[in-house]
Amino acid sequence: NKAALSSKKDLRYDLQHKLCTKVKTDELGNYIWQFNKPWDSFTQDVRKELQSIIVSFKQNLRVINKMTNYYWHYENGKKVQTKQVKGDRWTIRKSLHKATVSSAVRLQTRKAVRLSDALDNWHLIADKEIRKEIKHVIRLYGNHFDKKTILKYFKDRGNLIGKKSISKVEIYYTPPTAELSANRIALDTTFDRKKIDAITDSGIRSILLRHLENNENDPKIAFTPEGIAEMNRNLKTLNNGKEHKPIFKVRKAEALGLKFPVGQNGSKTKKFVEADKGTNLFFAIYIDDDCNRSFESIPFNVAVERMKTGADVAPAINEEGNKLLFVLSPGDLVYVPEEEEHVDRIQKVDRIYKMVSSSGRQCFFVPMPIAYPIVDTKELGNNNKAERAWSGEFIKKECLKLQVNRLGIITKIFNRL
Repeated sequence: NKAALSSKKDLRYDLQHKLCTKVKTDELGNYIWQFNKPWDSFTQDVRKELQSIIVSFKQNLRVINKMTNYYWHYENGKKVQTKQVKGDRWTIRKSLHKATVSSAVRLQTRKAVRLSDALDNWHLIADKEIRKEIKHVIRLYGNHFDKKTILKYFKDRGNLIGKKSISKVEIYYTPPTAELSANRIALDTTFDRKKIDAITDSGIRSILLRHLENNENDPKIAFTPEGIAEMNRNLKTLNNGKEHKPIFKVRKAEALGLKFPVGQNGSKTKKFVEADKGTNLFFAIYIDDDCNRSFESIPFNVAVERMKTGADVAPAINEEGNKLLFVLSPGDLVYVPEEEEHVDRIQKVDRIYKMVSSSGRQCFFVPMPIAYPIVDTKELGNNNKAERAWSGEFIKKECLKLQVNRLGIITKIFNRL
């Protein structure tokens, strides 16, 4: 308004005298204009009311929607637009998975077996000297090769090749099921001996191990940009005199963990992906007959499949036979009751927490009134969220879900069973 303009500040002194009181701050005559309270306990009453306000959070958890699709086609020689009525018309509202796709792999491992079993596939014997000697004996007998004859040949020599006992030998063994996935990653200073052993290519694995040994077994020396350049200059030496293309990236195997196949047909069953960040939208809390809770994050791809069939996101009874108590999503409010507290209505607003995210059996929360931490990563925990309440309890083990409307009024408390 006109009186608020800095150029017109001398016009409305009467408002200032009506709304404020001049208060001296010291003996030198310094003073400030202090607003008059509507009543004496105004500030205390405002503080009390502010502390009793429950913040409401808008839920925007659209996972799938039915889309409306139109297409152009010709009818009686005329181009017309028609609404699609056939086919699967679901729209996924979030990223289904990260962009990186991993392939299924089976890494060879070693296992010790009896010589009689090893002879069935003698070319898989790991020890080169033993394999070479067995090959020589087989050629010696020619077409008259018989496993019993070979076993007798070595038994007459005390089951020894040189000084090595061959009563049991190690063979290469490939597990029958694909329990690992692999993707290409760049070489860096984190490639210690353990990480190199997870590389799928045995030739590259040997080269990297030799290069690591030549650099005091220190990956921070061997796999710096300079160290990788030196390795590629000496590849022929590191590869026992054989040529090899430069190595900058390798295929590393890792456990499937939470990865899931891209599809159910053809090669898609052997391509694995990982859930994208921020897509764990449902955390199910179950309870058994003894009132002990169990927990489970519902993967996004599973939630989509269940929603498409019209089923609930979390089954009413899980595999262990426990009953579903409730499901939490980011933005949901929960109340952490004190011990022996009978909850009929919420009186302690400072014990209300907001669910932020979940992973596996972990669920993370922040206090409801806090918009942003003042001290980053210290005030609210790592990544500015925590599993425990400020009073020390595990929130997921004690909490009760609250249903709050847009005005911040609690409309329902999902109480204990």
